[in-house]
Amino acid sequence: MVPEINLLPKIDRLSTGKRWLSIILALSFALILIILVFQYFSLGKEVKGLKTEEELLQAENTELAILLATLDQPVQVDLATSVKFIDSISYPVSPLLEEINSYVGPNTYLRDYVFSENTIEFTIDFETMTDVVTYVGDLAESPYIEDVKVEQISAFNPAATPLGEDEVEKTDVFEEVERYANTFTVVIDADYLRLGGEVQ
Repeated sequence: MVPEINLLPKIDRLSTGKRWLSIILALSFALILIILVFQYFSLGKEVKGLKTEEELLQAENTELAILLATLDQPVQVDLATSVKFIDSISYPVSPLLEEINSYVGPNTYLRDYVFSENTIEFTIDFETMTDVVTYVGDLAESPYIEDVKVEQISAFNPAATPLGEDEVEKTDVFEEVERYANTFTVVIDADYLRLGGEVQ
């Protein structure tokens, strides 16, 4: 009898379960590797975009800093330009004051006035509301005035004064006559005024 001799090493075949486990692990590793590569390139693009945006913002910041420095510098205006500007907005005020005062009746007081480029704001004290209505009507017909606006009407007692330490309160006041402080804004007819009160 001849003995069976096998000189080759004994190799066990992998079981089916181990084979599938190896395949799943290999596929998982490949998938993770693909995801990491994709994220790397995506983040690289985002970084480039952020760098570009940063450069744009820095350039805009530089432009704004230059503009701010320019605005902080005083504007240089020559004398001729200043005189031309003043001549373009200047007008004689005496005729306007005379016109405003010409319609003021007795016992009426022009308190204050402020001139602007094309308006006058002033305050007048009247005795009655009838005087106020009459004054507004007369002023509206003035050729120097384009529009009249009553800003505020307030009643006050001209005799009312705060009591000091040495003053005694009056108890025999039988009646108090209130006056009316009226604030007006009128629009000037600049053409009529510059022509010296003459119509073309």
